[in-house]
Amino acid sequence: MADTYPSYAALAAAETEGVAYTRTAVTPTGATWASIAIHGGAIEAGSGEMAREVAGNRMSFFEFAGIKSSGNTDLHLTSTVYDEPMGVALVAAARRCLSFHGYVGAAGIPDTALGGLDAALVDRVRNALEARGFAVVSAPSEIAGTDPLNICNKTLTSSGVQLELSRAQRAAFFPGGDLSRAMRESGQRTDAFYEYAAAVRSAFTGQGIVSMGSVNASRYTLLPAPAPDVDLTASVSTDQLAAGGSHFLALTGRYADASNSYLARLEFTTTATAALTIRRRLAGTETALAGGTVAGLTHTPGGRFAVRLQITGSNLRAKTWPASLREPADWTVETSDTSLTAAGQIGMRSLLSTANTNPLPVLASWSDFLVRGPQRFTVVRSVNGISKPHSPGTGVRLAVPTVTAL
Repeated sequence: MADTYPSYAALAAAETEGVAYTRTAVTPTGATWASIAIHGGAIEAGSGEMAREVAGNRMSFFEFAGIKSSGNTDLHLTSTVYDEPMGVALVAAARRCLSFHGYVGAAGIPDTALGGLDAALVDRVRNALEARGFAVVSAPSEIAGTDPLNICNKTLTSSGVQLELSRAQRAAFFPGGDLSRAMRESGQRTDAFYEYAAAVRSAFTGQGIVSMGSVNASRYTLLPAPAPDVDLTASVSTDQLAAGGSHFLALTGRYADASNSYLARLEFTTTATAALTIRRRLAGTETALAGGTVAGLTHTPGGRFAVRLQITGSNLRAKTWPASLREPADWTVETSDTSLTAAGQIGMRSLLSTANTNPLPVLASWSDFLVRGPQRFTVVRSVNGISKPHSPGTGVRLAVPTVTAL
């Protein structure tokens, strides 16, 4: 079906911004990726919500959202002629772009039609989605996203990725399959929504593999700490069930050396349970300060768990949850300690129990390493077009650094 308007200028002349549609751009300082939905709101319902979730505070985000009570498809501007200046400028400043759309698809079939000129990233997104059980098909020519004029390809690298989510897939992201504005603005989402977003984000963050080829050898992956007080998150899995002895995977903060640090240690046990403890290494002696087995968690080969460690003054808190689900509000374990005060380094530790009998090596897969802290970004919203800097205490994701065996 042909667009009602040939350009954004024509649309803006006929429709009232703030009544018929809104535009929102969020640009974190230093962001090199963009996550966009040019047919958000009720135009292709659910695409804007997913683009925003994927962007989080790591990517630039843009949404053109239809907010009319009806007739929102009149606001559709085809990707190859899309010339709304705010979105075009945001994409032009990015090296990579994820452009989220909605299409009808086969009745009742949840899938994603994937395309775009960024072939390497298309493959990464496909693999990430399929690994989590989402159906992916090659986009037909009319929605393939391979035209250089497509907004997703107007990046610094002249390439991008277009994700066309079927109606059934988008409906699966909201309770009861309800794509109404009231439901979307309620904030209610299904587990599938968060799992899908996590899959796409994993194509952005990448993974680091730690090969544990011997027992009782700590393998640290470290970066300089921005400050003594830190808030760290990462996700991790191992490729085997623990045999003979446990797998130990930990976030570390205030790391001075291999003998002095704080740890939020996730233990995969030989009974496939998971335990989370906050630990202190002081002068080479490791002490469990608090924590234990976490009810309801089962370790499986390749099953990913998120871990978060927060250190504020003498207060230490940690939590863990299945990485495919939304982060729980409550902390799993909390304690306090005054032994270590210097910033030191931050990172991850991978370790096999002395009693472990798994065939070696055991592979620990780390990803989604996030350091939360002050970060500036600019938000621009219609109608008034005001540009305002913010420092909300969000964070930035970092590449997985070099592994050091100690």
